[in-house]
Amino acid sequence: MEQILLNAFILLLLFGNINLSMLFYLHMFQLNSYQFLSHLHWIKSKWLKDIVFRNIWLVIPVVISFSQNAVLLITGILISCLIMVRVNRKREYKKPLKYTKRLTRLLITTGILNLLFALITIRFFAFMQAVIALSIWTFLLPFIIYLANLINQPMELAINQSYINRAKRKLAEMKNLKIIGITGSYGKTSTKYFLNKLLSVKYNVVMTPGNFNTTLGVVKTVLEHINATHEIFLCEMGARHVKDIKKICDVVHPQYGIISSIGPQHLETFFNMENIINTKFELADALPEEGKIFLNYDNQYIQNHATKKKKIKYGCQAKELDYKAENIRVTAKGSAFTIRLKNGETQEFRTKLIGKHNVENIAGAIAVAHEFGISLEELVYPVKTLEAVPHRLQLIKGNTATIIDDAYNSNPIGARAALETLGSFEGTKILITPGMVELGAKENELNYEFGCEAARVCDYIVLVGSTQTQYIKKGIQSENFAETNLIVVESFQEGMQRIAELQTKQEKVVLIENDLPDNY
Repeated sequence: MEQILLNAFILLLLFGNINLSMLFYLHMFQLNSYQFLSHLHWIKSKWLKDIVFRNIWLVIPVVISFSQNAVLLITGILISCLIMVRVNRKREYKKPLKYTKRLTRLLITTGILNLLFALITIRFFAFMQAVIALSIWTFLLPFIIYLANLINQPMELAINQSYINRAKRKLAEMKNLKIIGITGSYGKTSTKYFLNKLLSVKYNVVMTPGNFNTTLGVVKTVLEHINATHEIFLCEMGARHVKDIKKICDVVHPQYGIISSIGPQHLETFFNMENIINTKFELADALPEEGKIFLNYDNQYIQNHATKKKKIKYGCQAKELDYKAENIRVTAKGSAFTIRLKNGETQEFRTKLIGKHNVENIAGAIAVAHEFGISLEELVYPVKTLEAVPHRLQLIKGNTATIIDDAYNSNPIGARAALETLGSFEGTKILITPGMVELGAKENELNYEFGCEAARVCDYIVLVGSTQTQYIKKGIQSENFAETNLIVVESFQEGMQRIAELQTKQEKVVLIENDLPDNY
């Protein structure tokens, strides 16, 4: 009887380990947006660190179990459990696990699978075999969670469709609501915020909050934020897969659209640039015949893609633009530029925002607002009072350094624009970055080029993550950058501490380019 109780206690401890690890892997699956390809890439890139090394301690009781020594076995189990508790201890995450209704349903299904496996193992396996089986099950949890997600998928689809149908009915009842879709590989969130400010001069505007740019994020906005008094709805549309934009358009049916940019991003799920271009132009394809699509014609991918819809072209460099930002002056105190219309009308604008990239986005917002009947003169003041969107070339003045916070995400074109902005500042120029991700087969090549460009601009470079940034480092070294000014750290906090300790003759200007989430 004592042996049975002892065995039960040991198996219970192992089952507890499974459920402790389950919360970690559920968190990673949530950060991977519950998407199979993103989750599979995470497994492939992190299998050694977050699967093998994280669970290697479970090998202790497996090895000891062959000795058939009860004292050694329970000691080994207790040691491994204590280590696993330590490994799975609660810690600070940039984006903590959110116990949404979907996550709760997934947790329950995964828990049931764990319990069923444990009961079958105990019923049909010998004790030592059960110890081994439960240990192996822990290593397989990332796949078990995906299996649970597959089981839940029909239910999730039905629940999502019910919300989508409610949102469609609500929008159908709002006959006078003008809907503007906004998409782009980068710049779409900034353009949305700028346009909200400019259109509010004359209209009651509502927009998708933050980065609520998925189908369900848009549906949530429609159901919870839009009311009968709103006249314009600014709908940001994000995409990681082909047809993602079309799915959102099928819900909201925009009459106007803005494509702020197209560039290499999320290539792991898009696979090639053609898919990215076609997906962004799903917005133009969804517009009615009388609709207008506003296009950043400085972007070659946009300029070279044909559309039958009425185009309003804006930018800073391209020819024959309907709205052209020219005579651009960018300093540490802000930017100034002139908007020239196709008919020759001009207007001077000033903003506290920095960077040519921001001027492009403001020009797009001005174009839309003007087409909605707001004069250029009326737009001067709201442009002057525009605030930086958090973590998107946001200028932060500190006591010992000026921070250019471009941490939200990173892509090759955006990173190049951020480096150009850093280069316009006086002082000791410092870059801190973990590099760019989700660029598929081109990731190493593009990070190498980023390293080359950074070496030409910066006085100091801090790389976060020795493995992730190895190709940036190679690019930096190819430019004969001083090794003493190249710092490699394993965390953002450590990097910022090293920057604070640097002794420089001039004021430090620090560009934070990207800050990867916890699943990287």
